[in-house]
Amino acid sequence: MENTSARNRQTANSRLADLIEELNTTDTIIAKEIAKVRGKSWHSVTGVTSLVPGGGNKIIKNEFLEDFGKAFPFLNIDWIKSGLGDWLADWSPVKRSNYITKSEWYKNQPADSLDTADPCSSKKHINELLKTGFDTNFKIILRRMWKSTYATGSELRSDINKELCHRIKKIRLSRNPMESQTYFAETTMDEKRYVITNIESWRQNPQILFISKLKDRCSISVDERLSYDWLLDGVGEMYIDQRNLPYPAKPGKNPEKINKELCKRIDNIREEIGMKKTEFAKHLNVNRAMVSSIAFERQNPTTWFLSRLKEKCSQGNKIISYDWLLDGVGEKFIQGQT
Repeated sequence: MENTSARNRQTANSRLADLIEELNTTDTIIAKEIAKVRGKSWHSVTGVTSLVPGGGNKIIKNEFLEDFGKAFPFLNIDWIKSGLGDWLADWSPVKRSNYITKSEWYKNQPADSLDTADPCSSKKHINELLKTGFDTNFKIILRRMWKSTYATGSELRSDINKELCHRIKKIRLSRNPMESQTYFAETTMDEKRYVITNIESWRQNPQILFISKLKDRCSISVDERLSYDWLLDGVGEMYIDQRNLPYPAKPGKNPEKINKELCKRIDNIREEIGMKKTEFAKHLNVNRAMVSSIAFERQNPTTWFLSRLKEKCSQGNKIISYDWLLDGVGEKFIQGQT
């Protein structure tokens, strides 16, 4: 984060955005934690997003700051208001220790761990950081505590895919002529501007339907198309020669809320390898509820899920084709890039 003099020149909105990034957390987590304090969702995820510069820059009301402070008591709310001091409240070492060790997050950590890369991989390591009493170490624990990386009951990432968001921004900037966020959102993609600003400022992941629309609307021509492998995994070139690939029967112009055909193709992969839903979920290391919801066409997969599916269900040098998976065109398996 910036030094104190630089912060003072910022607004409460930009300091809130800095704080969210500093904690390595998300708008969703903040909204949920405030809801726990208030007993219900007083501040929605979109409501939190609308307060940061990239999501709307709306005026931050005192009511929100009061609720924010109750949900995250270690914060110095006056810093958000004025920029004076540090974002960390002036707590004693005992108060800091009590806050951490009484949390559910701490209770779920193993007693000890051989993982030396993660300073918060066990209760033992966390306790060692707390003993020093240093602000820096307390901040390290808080960042780890409020970091959103994995979905509940799985090892599937649920945090913001910053690399994917950056690649989407790169598509916009590479348009000829280069398009503003407003033009790209409203004219090219037929979306609200906040969708683009939220993605580019790492406030939300793009939806699967948005990914399909990108391929349809941002390919250079029918022959030279946007590469799903580059977009989703950062592999290969942004645009590739696909003149021999059939064009989707239903390109992503006005997609339905649930991509039922995509869900069917994912379940088809499960059936072909002969796994029940529970076994398939274990194979992918995701929770069974997600596999079941996709199979019954109640939920679209996330971009993280598609990457995991490709990783776990490809066959040697033959990898699952995103074009087949997302648009139903071409072969199910294609030769992997070297």
